[in-house]
Amino acid sequence: MRADLREEFELPRDVCYLKAAYMTPQPKRVLQAAVRGAENRARAWLITPGDFFHEIESLRRSFATLLACSSENIAIVPSASYGIATAANNTALGPRESVMVLADQFPSNYYSWQRLAEKTGGEVSVVTKQDQQNWSSSILEHVRSRPGQIRAAALANHHWATGEPIDLVAVCDELHKLGTQIVLDLTQTVGACPIDVVGLDPDFAVIAGYKWLFCPYGVSFLYVADRHLDGTPLEETWAGRSGSEDFSQLATYTDQYQAGARRFDMGQRASFSNITAAVEAIEMVREWGVGNISNSLHDVNIRISGIFAEHGFETPDPKDRAPHMQSVRRPNVGTRDIATRLAEHKVFVSQRGDRLRIAPHLYTDAADLVKLHDTLGLVMRDNA
Repeated sequence: MRADLREEFELPRDVCYLKAAYMTPQPKRVLQAAVRGAENRARAWLITPGDFFHEIESLRRSFATLLACSSENIAIVPSASYGIATAANNTALGPRESVMVLADQFPSNYYSWQRLAEKTGGEVSVVTKQDQQNWSSSILEHVRSRPGQIRAAALANHHWATGEPIDLVAVCDELHKLGTQIVLDLTQTVGACPIDVVGLDPDFAVIAGYKWLFCPYGVSFLYVADRHLDGTPLEETWAGRSGSEDFSQLATYTDQYQAGARRFDMGQRASFSNITAAVEAIEMVREWGVGNISNSLHDVNIRISGIFAEHGFETPDPKDRAPHMQSVRRPNVGTRDIATRLAEHKVFVSQRGDRLRIAPHLYTDAADLVKLHDTLGLVMRDNA
């Protein structure tokens, strides 16, 4: 596919935006869909009971195709933290058992586990790695050194701060053998890289929608394995109960939930502007094709890596570089100052620890790369 889709976005020509892993800009067609949803909300007298259900189900079905799973396994949630809290709420952690997390893991996939460990007398077990190691070997080494201790593993496919890939096939295979519950934060993967979620078979997987999926802030997704579909939701919503389509009978209380993962949906899930926009965003990603997106970003990131290397930065080994994002660092030079100076020239990258995180998308074109090269040269000369 053509890598340059810049005209789909309201990006000024002088802006080089390399922060898709932070938040993607809203595409024009998604913004227009949000306006349509808001206009529908303005005409409240035309909103019917069915409108609280139909578009949500369209979103559920459309998103499920990205995971190649059943829509019955998808819940609509507001955030990654909500999804992780739901997973923690359905995890039986005993005293002296542990939840395994990665060092410097995103906070949304940490604090719920910390709270669960404090409540149950368990612990949070942190995987660290040395510079010469990769995350996959570090995780497997950590697991094998704690036989029978790790009750749950909260992991990702790409480390959120650096983009380093994790071999989830090998890791999940090992964890399944041990009966470990697997909870994945796939926010920095789904929409940018193909992934076989059904084959990995996690217990839960959460995906925030506002990054690689272009959804409005406040729309995210939770994959729930079949074995947890009878679990306990984080909140008890009216729409999550059986028969809730009939508004005349809402006060006829029932112990029965809606089918599948719908019991885990957030309250006020049918936020009209957000859901209409999210449907459009997911359809756009499907049209572009996740495989095509991944291949295009791989090629762009090779060129970006070369630009940073030319200016003295350490860049990832190709085997340790994700196709869609990467991190770079300049030894003995404060990268925070570099990020600030780049932003002054309208080149936007993320600062994460002592590294710059670089995440382009299909709006990143040849002119952007020229601007990155020239601006980085100017900033580094001033820093010399």
